[in-house]
Amino acid sequence: MEQSRTLLLRLNDDGEPVTSSSYGHGVLTLPSLPLPEGAPEGTPLYTVRLLVAAGAPVARDGLVWTNVPETPQDEFQRNKFHKKIIKSSFHKDDQVDIPVYKPGPYCFYLSFRNLHEELETTRKFYFVVLPVMKINGRFLQLNSIAMQSVISKWMGPQLSDWDKVFEKVSNKKYNMVHFTPLQYRGESNSPYSIFDQLQFDPEIFKGDEDVAKMVQKLHEKYNMLSLTDIVFNHTANNSQWLLDHPEAGYNHKTAPHLAAAIELDKSLLEFSENLKNYGYPTELKSVDDLFKVIDGIKIHVLGDLKLWEFYTLNVKKIKAQVKDQWDSVAAPSTDDGEGEYEKIDDIVRLGQYTAEKATDPETFRVLGHRYGKTLDLSVLIGILKTNFGQEFTADVDDKVGKILDEINLPLYKEYDEDVNEILEQLFNRIKYLRLDGNGPRQGEVTKELPLTEPYFTRFTAKDGEEYALANNGWIWDGNPLVDFASSQSKAYIRREVIVWGDCVKLRYGSGPEDSPYLWERMSKYIETNATIFDGFRIDNCHSTPLHVGEYFLDLARKFNPNLYVVAELFSGSEEMDCLFVQRLGISSLIREAMQSWSEEELSRLVHKHGGRPIGSYKFVPLDDFPYPADVKIDDEYCMYNEGDHAMKCVSEIMIPKTLTATPPHALFMDCTHDNEMPFQKRTVEDTLPNAALVALCSSAIGSVYGYDEIFPSLLNLVTETRRYEVKQDDGISKVKSMLNEIRESVAQKSLDIEDSEMHVHHEGQYITFHRSDVKSGSGWYLIARMKFNDNVGDQTLPPVVLSQSKCTLKFAYTLEKIGSLKDTESDSTLKGIPTKLRDLTGFKVDYNDDNETTTIVTPGDFPPGSIAVFETQQNGVDESLNHFIRSGAIKATANLSLESLNYILYRCENEEKDSSLGKEGTYGVPNFGNLIYSGLQGWVSLLRDIIFSNDLAHPMSENLRNGNWAMDYVVGRLDYYDDAAGVKDVQEWLRSRFERVKQVPTFIRPSCFALVVGILYGCCRLRAMQLMSSNIGNATVFVQSLAMTSVQMVSTLNSTSILPDKQVPAMAAGLPHFSTNYMRCWGRDVFISLRGLLLTTGRHEDAKMHILAFAKTLKHGLIPNLLDAGRNPRYNARDAAWFFLQAIQDYVDIVPHGEDILKEKVSRRFPKDDRYVALEDNEAFSYSSTIEEVIYEILSRHAKGIKYREANAGPNLDRVMSDNGFNVEVHVDWSTGLIHGGSQDNCGTWMDKMGESDKAGLGRCPRYPRDGAAVEINGLLKSTLRFVLDLHSKGLFEHTEVEKADGGKIALKDWNQLLQDNFEKKFYVPENADDDAQYEVDPKIVNRRGIYRDLYHSGKPFEDYQLRPNFAIAMVVAPELFTPEYACRAINLADEVLRGPVGMRTLDPSDYNYRPYYNNGEDSEDFATSKGRNYHQGPEWVWCMGYFLRAFLHFNYMTDPRAQNEPKTKPSSYLYQQLYHRLQGHREWIRSSPWAGLTELTNKDGEICNDSSPTQAWSTGCLLDLFYDIWAAFSEESKAEN
Repeated sequence: MEQSRTLLLRLNDDGEPVTSSSYGHGVLTLPSLPLPEGAPEGTPLYTVRLLVAAGAPVARDGLVWTNVPETPQDEFQRNKFHKKIIKSSFHKDDQVDIPVYKPGPYCFYLSFRNLHEELETTRKFYFVVLPVMKINGRFLQLNSIAMQSVISKWMGPQLSDWDKVFEKVSNKKYNMVHFTPLQYRGESNSPYSIFDQLQFDPEIFKGDEDVAKMVQKLHEKYNMLSLTDIVFNHTANNSQWLLDHPEAGYNHKTAPHLAAAIELDKSLLEFSENLKNYGYPTELKSVDDLFKVIDGIKIHVLGDLKLWEFYTLNVKKIKAQVKDQWDSVAAPSTDDGEGEYEKIDDIVRLGQYTAEKATDPETFRVLGHRYGKTLDLSVLIGILKTNFGQEFTADVDDKVGKILDEINLPLYKEYDEDVNEILEQLFNRIKYLRLDGNGPRQGEVTKELPLTEPYFTRFTAKDGEEYALANNGWIWDGNPLVDFASSQSKAYIRREVIVWGDCVKLRYGSGPEDSPYLWERMSKYIETNATIFDGFRIDNCHSTPLHVGEYFLDLARKFNPNLYVVAELFSGSEEMDCLFVQRLGISSLIREAMQSWSEEELSRLVHKHGGRPIGSYKFVPLDDFPYPADVKIDDEYCMYNEGDHAMKCVSEIMIPKTLTATPPHALFMDCTHDNEMPFQKRTVEDTLPNAALVALCSSAIGSVYGYDEIFPSLLNLVTETRRYEVKQDDGISKVKSMLNEIRESVAQKSLDIEDSEMHVHHEGQYITFHRSDVKSGSGWYLIARMKFNDNVGDQTLPPVVLSQSKCTLKFAYTLEKIGSLKDTESDSTLKGIPTKLRDLTGFKVDYNDDNETTTIVTPGDFPPGSIAVFETQQNGVDESLNHFIRSGAIKATANLSLESLNYILYRCENEEKDSSLGKEGTYGVPNFGNLIYSGLQGWVSLLRDIIFSNDLAHPMSENLRNGNWAMDYVVGRLDYYDDAAGVKDVQEWLRSRFERVKQVPTFIRPSCFALVVGILYGCCRLRAMQLMSSNIGNATVFVQSLAMTSVQMVSTLNSTSILPDKQVPAMAAGLPHFSTNYMRCWGRDVFISLRGLLLTTGRHEDAKMHILAFAKTLKHGLIPNLLDAGRNPRYNARDAAWFFLQAIQDYVDIVPHGEDILKEKVSRRFPKDDRYVALEDNEAFSYSSTIEEVIYEILSRHAKGIKYREANAGPNLDRVMSDNGFNVEVHVDWSTGLIHGGSQDNCGTWMDKMGESDKAGLGRCPRYPRDGAAVEINGLLKSTLRFVLDLHSKGLFEHTEVEKADGGKIALKDWNQLLQDNFEKKFYVPENADDDAQYEVDPKIVNRRGIYRDLYHSGKPFEDYQLRPNFAIAMVVAPELFTPEYACRAINLADEVLRGPVGMRTLDPSDYNYRPYYNNGEDSEDFATSKGRNYHQGPEWVWCMGYFLRAFLHFNYMTDPRAQNEPKTKPSSYLYQQLYHRLQGHREWIRSSPWAGLTELTNKDGEICNDSSPTQAWSTGCLLDLFYDIWAAFSEESKAEN
């Protein structure tokens, strides 16, 4: 139960919800879905599951604060938040569950400790739970709502009259009635000018009970819900309660900033009454008359009022005050030689300075009473004394006046601008009221109809005082978040309000304490209405202060938790609409079709509210979430069942559905009660097609009573007194009933936003609209011919072709006007224009079996104002298809091995060609290019963004629509791998699904293809997790993605192997550069990667195979750099053997009974005397060694010294190597125990770039030879000695000494101690030069202190002192060599200097040789960079980051108290946060890279390097090492396993 009602919400590193981008602005919305019958009491309606990434910044001391009530019994209190702890971990994401028991708007935010050690909170994140609507126990989908608006005062004087209206509305199959306010109306008789909020219309209702009975009757007899308007913002201008409580409005006391506006309004009314006396026309007949009146306003209103006194300072008064108070103000302080105020010699600047210092900018700009603006006199006098001396003189007095004049200058300018606006607004408003053709043409100016509407309602209150209360209204383009009657606005003085003279604007203040009576009164009003009605329409919602709406809607939901709330917002932006929706919990936003000014605009609106485009991609988790190895599996979990009201997941893997942001739900109305009818805006005939288009949309819909009945015009809510005429089946009522029945049938199938799809096409007068149900393929097709005006002209719709769909004509009508406007004339009855619905026939609907298309030809008789509705069915689509695609993949992948998964998921171009013997590469998408991989990852890397943005125009989408090539390719390529475990099962699953998909229409094939690929991909990832060890299977999505590169890199090929006589899985160094033949398998890369990619993932057998395979090839005491399957290995790496030995040590440490490998025997590729022999030679593989012996051989050969010339030396082996470079030497300096090796002519460590450019004179010249003692080699040596000494103590290693070059012997433990005693002396460069004597340091060469050198005694002494990342390798493998405090400071210095966003800079940027941009294609004369010579001179290598972070973790944990938890048993959340922060670039890289891996290197500061291998084994392997370190040392799971 809980699982199927759970929604996942991913949070990013900043705590922000991660949502889809395909919808634009949206709101996190939980659907309207009832609990299934029999759900236990207390079952959450939903559970919102927040996913917080392990180690994320917000997880440090992280808390989720939410205002969702903790239990079903708790009342919702918006500002009451309770906390949920985020469990800080580094290897497992945390899930924070928020059970939600009732509909409404909720929010959460996070608090955490940031990188600066400060407590930080995120902003609030809102989500809305939609109400569950029911009629007589039957669930009503929000998308099936069909609402009819009625104006109560026109329904009749008796409730029996109302029943006739209800019956008709019900017969039209509407299921909701919207009432304009039913309260006692004010003197204007407008329903929205409410006289008494606490009393229903006494002429109709005796009391609240009558209204409740009426609503109950609507439910039971007419099967309709009820919705009423709620008016928060104003009350009738004659509301009696205002006399007792004038503080409920904006007046001179509660809003002193309106004083000027109150005087202006009064003066305008007086001028209006005296027009005749002043000699101005009282009946305006022309613009000239209006200009005369405006001139009169300038003289008799603005001239007499002296409004500037509200804006400016009283210069005369302030000058006198300065003079009086001069001596009482102390001289300004001059402490520290600094004056309290500036001395300014320019009077203009001094005026500006004084205005800044002597005023409060928040209050100074606000209008108050006349000359209400003033200055802080003590500040003013202080400034004057600073600038003009301590004595008050006539000159000072004059300067005061000039300063005040400067301050007044912008204030007078403001006044002038406002006066101009006043005149402009008055001119336009009077012109509209008196002269404009589209205005009311009010005629003569009278007391009842003044020149312009009064802005204030004036009365004497019961306290005996005169009040003027601001009337409500609206403003063009106003900011909905600003109260235009507040001090933040000057709308009333500037006459910008389109005012409603019958409505007093209510003043709520900031809360109930500001206007207690008003809040109490409106609370009773809300309680009554919420108890009776099923829904509210918030009148004038965009002008409702948010905190007011929140308070009262929260209150309403206490009485009606499933309250349906709608509003019409005129906010001007989708973003603002979303703000209101999420804060108020608005269920639906009203949109209107009649507002469209053209067919094109109408088609755009229908497209917006019609549903998702046909063929839309469905959400698939892909690699967005981790796949826990122990996740629940249920092959029915993805099966749609109408009765269980569950939110089904994508596949059998029980990962809950994702919560994402969607556009606010729409209540799409063909026409609202406050807008013009089709007869006014378009034509009578357009009523029908406009209504049909709206009816088929995937939204709630509505209409005003009178639209279906063909009322000719918008009716005046104030002056209209006639009653509705009620006639069955008049106008388009019959068709409305049919359309609403269709809506109901469609809505029952569409429980999810992905269920309903549509296609809209506009062609001249025609709009065609196809609505289809995704699961069943059934749908409805509408041809609508609009008639926006009477001169639309002739147009014939070309034949309509519906691909791979069958359809049947259900009905077709045209609306004909058979009467005129005169027929609507009546003193008592509201009538519609007489019309007739005429059946249309003659449609040709032909289905062609050969090409599976239906062709619709409209008859010649299809005039403007016509519709034709067809029922459709997509070929090959039924309700079994959805479940068929989504199921069976778990079973199909059950037998896959990790090797099989490589074939199914990956295979770059070269690998695929290798396996197919050149027949097949990766799939090519026309107008796009080739995929990265042949396997599923290639498709997923491309489809991820296509699905996220629903990009149906992408070349990939086009290719999938145009043919079956992609499906055939995905299935067919698996023929090359059908002997691998489980591949045939997967191939059969794919074949069967694609065969079914090939039967569906081409336009939905991209969606089906993506669903098949995505589901199988998810099951393959899950299978991989099940096959890997638990530290991976239960880890984060990032760790799992890192681990998947193990599958990516290890596979079998035809061209190479790790064995010469057998094709077995071989690890690639990287893809695609190192994918096949001899370039695939590198000794150094394999053993740097092996722990992470093979051991930490549980691939122990593969790890063992690689160790044994390379052990076979041991020669000269070295492991080959290039293996070439053991056929022609090359021995030019001095470090590979040591990484090999470290890998053996890791194998023994990690693998259960790993020490058994020591006794494993391997046949040796070369004879004991190291002679090169061909693979076919009898001496090849002629003797064997155990791994124990191999280990000892490496140690002993190094101890004795190694000297050889590479076999087959010469340009055929290496064209850029000098002759001497093929000579390899290694020796031990027995005074220190350090291994030295190499020469200036070769480069035997990983920094092995040879100069290649003849143009730059670089041929045969290594860029960085690293001869001498390399820091990491000696760290690895120390690690190996420690390892074998430990083995010896356990009886697992028999050798105890080695022979030196001079024939003497040295015990291994003595060699170990020699290293321990000398390493730091030779490699550490102390922070303080005074300590140099304790170390071997040449201060003349030192570039940076507090570091560990990269080399000791190299051929170029300055290179010894370069800061590079290699020292971190030694720190990780042999931390005992380092003084912890020195090591920690050194690693933290490297953190500042070397660490890039993804990789480690290979050279200190302060070094002269630093060149961070690698371009191997550059062949220039630049000695430093030509042909990529700077490969290791600054570019940022990713694999080094793993070792760096492991060292960072180890030594910070050891030395920094902040890095340990309180019991000092594990790393603190602080340390996890630091690590997480440093991995941000990697998470983003692997998520966004089409290669689904981490690159080999980047250029400066993480910039993409195009010559880098885009996915490299050691880049991910070394990061997996870090995660394993933490898991193995500190996780509860690891302790349990051990």
